[in-house]
Amino acid sequence: MIPKQIKNILNTIEQNGFEAYLVGGFVRDTLLHQKTNDFDIATNALPKDLTKIFGPQKQNLEYGSYHLKVSSYTVDITTYRKEVSYENHRPIKLEFTQNILEDAKRRDFTVNALYMNKNEELMDPYGYEKDVKEKILRTIGNPKVRLQEDITRLLRAVRFASSYDFTMEKSLKEAILKEKKRISEIPLPVIKKELDAILLADGFSLLKNLHLLKELGIKNTNIIYVNDLVGLWSQIKTTIPYPQTKNFQKREKNMKKMLNCGTINILDLYHYGYYDCFIASSILKIPSSVIEKMWEELPIHSRKEIVLSALEMKEISGLQHQKLGNLIQEVETQIVTHKLKNTKEDIEYYLKKR
Repeated sequence: MIPKQIKNILNTIEQNGFEAYLVGGFVRDTLLHQKTNDFDIATNALPKDLTKIFGPQKQNLEYGSYHLKVSSYTVDITTYRKEVSYENHRPIKLEFTQNILEDAKRRDFTVNALYMNKNEELMDPYGYEKDVKEKILRTIGNPKVRLQEDITRLLRAVRFASSYDFTMEKSLKEAILKEKKRISEIPLPVIKKELDAILLADGFSLLKNLHLLKELGIKNTNIIYVNDLVGLWSQIKTTIPYPQTKNFQKREKNMKKMLNCGTINILDLYHYGYYDCFIASSILKIPSSVIEKMWEELPIHSRKEIVLSALEMKEISGLQHQKLGNLIQEVETQIVTHKLKNTKEDIEYYLKKR
């Protein structure tokens, strides 16, 4: 289960006289028989020890986390610690410890506080494996206190419950309902990242059931699930300007146009591409066979396939700059809509006539 490169890291730390265990995501996912590349290592080696073992790094070691890149894996190595106080949703005071039991206590959820050694033997000091097997999500300690320490855990709880089909323990649900108004304290990029994962895990209904939609600025109460973030966000009406990349915004604008029209025409398919039209068709309940047939019947799939080049069109028409661009676009539309054949003779005749 443990990749050779990761075992080598565990071995190296142990050979230098320290303890080393995989913890959190890898152990949880392994017990759930899910593939994962979530590698976190807990150790009693201090940051200065890790620097001696693996070399200096640019990242700040203040929080006792050493980042290591091995092959295609990214590994976070963290010193056993107790988090004493929090501010702005992150620990501002911590104490390193040599005790793995203390390290387990400071983690957020029981399903994330399981450890595994290099021999793939489970270390479960507090009997948390039962929660993984029974798929129960509960905090370590009082859920209200844990959410007050870091309100981001509220969205993390929804993400874990959605992604792994966990059932939230009753007191955790109650704490979420009491603390939900504090969601506004979380930075927008963090909320967006968590929401992306929740939406992709088909967790919209859980957000609704926990009465979190209003706190997240989401107006609609239902969406149709598709395995694509643009398709999901295109259905959401929100009062909060969640950050998106320019490419995402462009795709979302096109998707919304199709969804608002309630149909997909041949020009949509040509300009927006097969994939986005396929996603939109899933939301609109248009059979995929309709999109496939339209795609196959397209005379061209890009401007590059027009048999006459832009230079040749310029020579024939005598136009340039914006007027030439408009003419090329016109020819492109005529071909796509089957009003003009994509042959030199037909296009030349059209241009001269035009």
